[in-house]
Order: sequence, then C-alpha cells, then structure tokens
Amino acid sequence: MNKFATIAIGGILLLAGILLYLGVHIAAVLHMPDVHGWQTPPGHYGSALKDSGGYWMFWTAIILIGLGVLVLVAALFDRFNGIWRSNMNDIRQRDQEFDTRRAESEQQIVEGEPK
Repeated sequence: MNKFATIAIGGILLLAGILLYLGVHIAAVLHMPDVHGWQTPPGHYGSALKDSGGYWMFWTAIILIGLGVLVLVAALFDRFNGIWRSNMNDIRQRDQEFDTRRAESEQQIVEGEPK
C-alpha cells in the first residue's frame, strides 16, 4: 500500500473517532440535567451517556481513535526506518572507504614509503 494512502487512512480514522467522540460527548452533556439519580461507578456523566444511548458509540470512538493513532505511528515508523537504513548504508560505505585508505597507508608504511 502507498505510504500516503496509509497516512490518509490513519488520519481519517483518527478524525472520525474524534468527531464521533465529540458528538457523543455533546449529546451526553446535554442529557446530564435530565439525569437525577446515578451511582458512583459510572458517575453522572456515565449515567447520562448510557441514558442517551451513546455508550457503545463512545467505545467505538475510542477504538477508532486508537486505530488511527496506531496506523499513523506505524506509517511514521516505516518512514523513519527507511531514513535510518539510508543513513546506515552511507555510514557503511564511508567506513569501507576509510578501511581501504587505512590499509593502503599501513601497507605503504610497512614498505617504508610513508605518505
């Protein structure tokens, strides 16, 4: 898959999750004044969330946000991994050049013709 497509998919998932979370959150907050009794584990917000019917959409939004972040992190890791490999190849090439020059210099010193 194209790197741009992967980043676009991750961004869309993240944006969709954020928008869904905001919609569910706004609906629950608007419903909070109508909730008169609640228990401590879900709390006032959790009770309003369940009563407004947004409990499963809340968790769907959290999952979408998580998937979007994971896809974006994977795409960025792949990008930086490619840059790291490129830099490592440059380092290996320069290291080989250095080793050949050093071997030539040592050979000249052994033969008695220092440069």
